[in-house]
Amino acid sequence: MGFWNDVRDRIKSWKITVEPLMFILAACNTAVGIVSPALKEGKMKRYYPAPPDIHGKDLDKYYNKKMVMWDNYYEYVNLPIACIFGIIYGGYSDHRGRKYPMLIGILSVLVSNAMNLLMWDENTDWSLNWTYPTAVITGFLGDFLLTMSCINAYIADEFPDKITLSYRMVVVSILFSLGSFVASRFVKDLVKWTSKPTVMIIAEGGYLLTFLVSLLVLEQKKPVPKDSLLKENDTISTIESAENQSLASAPIPIVTEKQSVIEIIKISFVSLYDAAKIFVLPRAGHRRLFLYLCFAANFLDQFVWGEEKGLLGTYVRLPPFKWDTNTYADYKSWRPIVQIVGMAVGMLFFKRICHFRDTFIISLAILSMAGCVLMIGLAQASWMIFASLAPGSLHGLLNPMSYTFMACIVEPDEGFVWLLMAAISFVAVGIYLIVHVMAKRENVGS
Repeated sequence: MGFWNDVRDRIKSWKITVEPLMFILAACNTAVGIVSPALKEGKMKRYYPAPPDIHGKDLDKYYNKKMVMWDNYYEYVNLPIACIFGIIYGGYSDHRGRKYPMLIGILSVLVSNAMNLLMWDENTDWSLNWTYPTAVITGFLGDFLLTMSCINAYIADEFPDKITLSYRMVVVSILFSLGSFVASRFVKDLVKWTSKPTVMIIAEGGYLLTFLVSLLVLEQKKPVPKDSLLKENDTISTIESAENQSLASAPIPIVTEKQSVIEIIKISFVSLYDAAKIFVLPRAGHRRLFLYLCFAANFLDQFVWGEEKGLLGTYVRLPPFKWDTNTYADYKSWRPIVQIVGMAVGMLFFKRICHFRDTFIISLAILSMAGCVLMIGLAQASWMIFASLAPGSLHGLLNPMSYTFMACIVEPDEGFVWLLMAAISFVAVGIYLIVHVMAKRENVGS
């Protein structure tokens, strides 16, 4: 019994909370993302009869544009609503806890996946006009980015020590990539045995499982202010040097338990101004410049690699690639492997052995992302897209390291930085959709 008690105590010391949920959500998201392009293309072909004067590659481009067009219709309705309610739910989470906003975010994915299944499956074949009410409902529910923001904030609340938080964020990213890998391998075989709509049904069950587990297991913890955090005009030990002290943050009025939800919503909008002041506060050395760099990097990361979007899967269905679901599943399985190896080696070599600063590692991750994106943008053959995984191997370190950096700037109950990050992500996705349509119209590639 002593051995098992030691094992139980050791597991408890790990403070495992939302990490398994991240694994399941990543697996479900990847599974849906793999089969979505083919299902959407099939829906477009049923919904829009082929024009008699368009054939071959031009016909492929015609349906590809229709797919992106309906993605745009969804985003035009969803983005403004999701941004507004993301602020409301984010403000609530910063003052009352992360659990319920995270549940709302998962519920939005449940609704979105179910409605897409009903529209894309030829057995139900609901009209594409259901895209609009789906966009409205999921917007009111905050969308998937609300879930991701709450998960990141939940972990930041659990680990006030920034060294521990830095490693824990990387572990979460590795679990996300591992979930993507497992899903991509299973989906490839599952499609052969069953069908693409069945994959979406299984993913719906996974989303429901995460919702129920979160509801029954997770605790609603109110973020606690860190009064011991140093102010900017004091001696600051940043994550660049000691990595165990927090940077100063803009002062925001602390909300007490007596304040109502309506008052919290009001303060959420008013405090956006206070949160924005983190960009203009004078900071020693190059800290403010690097803060800009972190936000810009995460903007570009969402701009290109938003996991909730399948634009790459849509693009590679065109010539000269002509990927089917199996090829896309292969790519989606190799990418997380490379990401996991890159994150593990990066943390071991750069952090443990070389003792490089987090700022330097984030810079390498940005360069890694840039190299990967450049190769995909210039790709004229499938092997070039697969080869882009090599220069992008350190890309997986970007989010965990930069989020850790930002967690050092604001206190747990002043987490409006997470709201700004969510807003930046929403805007990035919207801009990318517009650019994607323009690129297809002019035939200039990705």
